[in-house]
Amino acid sequence: MPAEPSTPRPYDLEALEFGAVRTLLTARLSSPVGRTAVEALGPCPDAAAARARHAAVETLAERLDHGRGLPLTGAIEVRSWLPGFFAGEHVVAARDLADLKRLLRVAEHCRRWLLAQPEALAAVARDAADLQDLVDELDRLVDDRGEVQDSASQRLREIRREIQQARGAVDAAVQHVLGDPQVRRALQAPDAAWRHGRPVLQVRSDSRNRVPGVQHDRSSSGQTLFIEPQNVVEMANRLSDAQAAENREINVVLADAARALRRLEREVVTAVEFVAHADLLQAKARLVREDGYTVPEVADGNDTAVLRLHGARHPLLEIDDRGRRSEQAGAAVVPLDLALGDPHHLLVVTGPNTGGKTVVLKTVGLLALMAISGVPVPADVGARVPFFAAVKADIGDEQGISQNLSTFSSHVQRIATCLAHAAGNALVLLDELGAGTDPEEGSVLGYAVLEQLVRARAFAVVTTHLGRLKEFAYQNQGADNGSMAFDGKTLAPLYRLEVGIPGNSHALDIAARVGMPERVVQRARKLLGKRDPQLDNVIEKVQVARREAEADRQRTAAKSREVASQQSELEEKLAEAVRRETWLQEEADGVVEHELRAAKAALEEHVQALENAPGKHGDRARELKQALDGLLRNAKVHRRRTSFCHGLKKGDRVFLPRWHRHAQVHKVDKVREQVTVDYGKVKMQVPFEDVSWLVPLDQS
Repeated sequence: MPAEPSTPRPYDLEALEFGAVRTLLTARLSSPVGRTAVEALGPCPDAAAARARHAAVETLAERLDHGRGLPLTGAIEVRSWLPGFFAGEHVVAARDLADLKRLLRVAEHCRRWLLAQPEALAAVARDAADLQDLVDELDRLVDDRGEVQDSASQRLREIRREIQQARGAVDAAVQHVLGDPQVRRALQAPDAAWRHGRPVLQVRSDSRNRVPGVQHDRSSSGQTLFIEPQNVVEMANRLSDAQAAENREINVVLADAARALRRLEREVVTAVEFVAHADLLQAKARLVREDGYTVPEVADGNDTAVLRLHGARHPLLEIDDRGRRSEQAGAAVVPLDLALGDPHHLLVVTGPNTGGKTVVLKTVGLLALMAISGVPVPADVGARVPFFAAVKADIGDEQGISQNLSTFSSHVQRIATCLAHAAGNALVLLDELGAGTDPEEGSVLGYAVLEQLVRARAFAVVTTHLGRLKEFAYQNQGADNGSMAFDGKTLAPLYRLEVGIPGNSHALDIAARVGMPERVVQRARKLLGKRDPQLDNVIEKVQVARREAEADRQRTAAKSREVASQQSELEEKLAEAVRRETWLQEEADGVVEHELRAAKAALEEHVQALENAPGKHGDRARELKQALDGLLRNAKVHRRRTSFCHGLKKGDRVFLPRWHRHAQVHKVDKVREQVTVDYGKVKMQVPFEDVSWLVPLDQS
């Protein structure tokens, strides 16, 4: 069998199920064009490139929240024939040009849309070529249905004019023949038809001699003959000749277009790739908007970098067969909280076989690959991932089967490959370290592997059952223990990672729960002998205490949320009370103003009658009238209304108390103190005094 390559790939995409990410993205594409970009998706060349991809995704996701996405509608896959065309192996058809035109039009729309966005998105389209001239030229040649346009060439336009004239002559000649009563009596059907491109009449077989002409076909029953009338043959020949000339000219047009396109091979291929990557970009943004994924922070891979995931979920546990998120499945997933690099780079996870240790490894590895590939991750906001130059994993026995190796030998080979890549900018994931051989030898070998990982300062998560490896974290700085939570009373796994303490395997307890005969379990306990239970008891008590503390924390958090909600509700009620008090005060001012107007109106009639009185009586009346005129102008409500009306502009909405309705402002005349409003379908001028600065409470 072939040996392991001397320079193995730095990323174990298959072992970490990166195909699930491609399935997710494929389900969210807007067109088939994006599939190739999804299939080629992988880790970025460096941290800067990953950050640029994430910035574009985050910016586009914000626009999707406002209903604005990339204009990808209409993109059609053309790569089934395009490579063969450029290689000279495919003869381009009008339908091909129409499909290419639609794709290039989408490319141009996307390019312009992106360039009009913030820098993170504009950078995506900065190197894309401007192909609007090519789109316009293809639009001149073919329409979207794949028909060659009259505008494709002057000769084609002239030929089609000839075809139109010839067809009109044929139709007129046919109608002339049909006007003969003798011919009509010989017909099986009253209308002419076309057979093999020729105009024919449907003649009964027993009346063949009544219609002179060329017989082109016979019905399957033999009762109907398809005859081209003799008087139509010459005109039909002219039509046929014109149609043949049209086909020749179309071939000339297509050949010219093909030669021009081959000169633009690089631009066309680049445009197709640009649309594919734009489609992939929007699919990533949909993960954020529709599935609640998070755009992680990608840091440079170095000794100070930190891997931090909160609320992390494995994508496969949340999606259905079509790659769509399943609410039911997602609700059953227990989120993962994990931090590496601050201060521990190595985490040794122990616990029962059914506790979910392998899921932890795959979740950490897959989300790291997603982050450095520019894909959002299913985790809480604040996710941080170093840019890993390598992500290596030893999970499963598939290589041992394919290479005819023992389980232990295949594990050793993969572990050796992982150690070859172990460095401060690498992530190493090892499942069941030390398994598959003698436990004592497996323990010392596993211990040495952990020492090597710590020396290399590699980010690593390792699962094991071996007791000696549980002690490693207590004896080495840079390492920590973790365990999968397990309910000792019900013997049920809780699928939650707890960092800081090792876990028990509970092998005999689980064996008894899943059906192992009781006498076999009891014999196993006896053979186990008198083992010091102190460590196991301590671990169990610590785990119980942590679970109780977590339950208390959740209860406290729930109570805090309840208090915060009540406080918010009280603040809203207080704000509403203040608002109502303000409105009531303003309405009271309005009542006062109304009463002042009524008093002024009642007095004005009598004062006006006294204005022309002789002597001091007239002077006193005129002074009284001036006082009445200033009564409203000097009132606080009048000043407020005037200030409000002077600040109005076209398009504002105001409330008109006299008509008890809203209206839109069309114009404000500050000199004459009038407002022109759109009142239904007409424009109406109203004085400032008929405009209110407030709205009734029931309409606010």
